[in-house]
Amino acid sequence: MLRLYDPGTGRLTEIVPARPGVVRVASTDDLRAQVVGDLIRRLASRHRLRALGIWNTVPGASDLGVRPAELTSGPADVHVGPTVGRWVPVPWDGLDPLAARLALLETHYRADLPHTRTDLAAADSSLTALRRRVAGWAESPGRPPERAYVEEAVAYLDADLDTPAALSCLSRLAEDDSVPPGAKFETAVELDMILGLDLVRLVGRL
Repeated sequence: MLRLYDPGTGRLTEIVPARPGVVRVASTDDLRAQVVGDLIRRLASRHRLRALGIWNTVPGASDLGVRPAELTSGPADVHVGPTVGRWVPVPWDGLDPLAARLALLETHYRADLPHTRTDLAAADSSLTALRRRVAGWAESPGRPPERAYVEEAVAYLDADLDTPAALSCLSRLAEDDSVPPGAKFETAVELDMILGLDLVRLVGRL
């Protein structure tokens, strides 16, 4: 199960929902914090928990794949904000907004992230390249996901949302010739349900 950094103890602490089967995630009115909150909700759903978001949606959140919160106030099991690193977004006009989400995931959420337009453009190119690979894999016969890659990536995410390590699993999957393309596709789709990068956008369009 998900463990997050507790600034009070300086250790990773397992999230134990007050209500069995339901995890309530609150976020401050900060764009990066809400991306982190969205990631936690997606990961909780992976663990078969009902994940409720509690926040006031801020401008740009939906562009970055943050799904609307169910509540605007109330008690929470997870409070996102105090440990999230500083990030001042730059305009992403002309680029895919999810490139900004990818750039955020490429850096651990507790680290400060100085961003430039050049950084976003690089993330945009990386996202397009990954989507093209996923679209190519989709042309092959379907195969079950490669469980080892899925489980490794989820384990990284469970350990204080180590998104850079989880993304490295996708990179290694892409270069692993022992995994059939159809299995690569299903693996990428399964992980994208957590990462929220819309990796299937180019399927059937190339």
